[in-house]
Amino acid sequence: MKKKTSLSEQIHDKIMEIIIQESASEELIFTESSLVEQFGVSKAPVREALIKLCSEGILKNIPRYGYSVVRLSEKDARDIIQLRLILETEALKLSYEDITENHLDDMKNYLDAYGEKEMDIWQEWEDNIKFHTMLISYCNNDAMVACLRDSMNTQTRIFAQLSFSKNRSFSAAMDKSAHEQIFEALQNRDLEKALECLEKDIISTTVYTN
Repeated sequence: MKKKTSLSEQIHDKIMEIIIQESASEELIFTESSLVEQFGVSKAPVREALIKLCSEGILKNIPRYGYSVVRLSEKDARDIIQLRLILETEALKLSYEDITENHLDDMKNYLDAYGEKEMDIWQEWEDNIKFHTMLISYCNNDAMVACLRDSMNTQTRIFAQLSFSKNRSFSAAMDKSAHEQIFEALQNRDLEKALECLEKDIISTTVYTN
């Protein structure tokens, strides 16, 4: 059964959507009153959502002004890549012996379904997140899964912010061939090859200056 989300969590997610869509704007400011009016809710869930976004380092409270979006840098992008390389490769080493045929079947079904859909770059990136989250879940470590999910959500913000800035490009699209190579290596019980493909796939999601 899918867990129900509270009103404040729903508002949190809606604010995140706005941040992603308008991250190129350095003038993006949220106020409690404007969000109450926009979402047609009371102050309490809006305030709770804003407090959570501040605690997550996504927003910054400016007294008597509003909430601004914390800007992310290319160094932040590099830091996330380094974190993911360590996190995901170590998780794969831990889970490798426990990856079953059922896991491989799930992975294959997912890759097959991906090829049947037409998606824009952001939908592809969401599928990329799902693939890597599925892979790391095989280590059966909730803390690792949560860390990866948070890291890739931060990457989403970085892509949205930096990709629309002048003289910057990025690659956020899911490279299905890279994921297929990871799958094939695991199917062939070749851990070294799987790690090599995984590292290459993670490094490919990089923001860079033209």
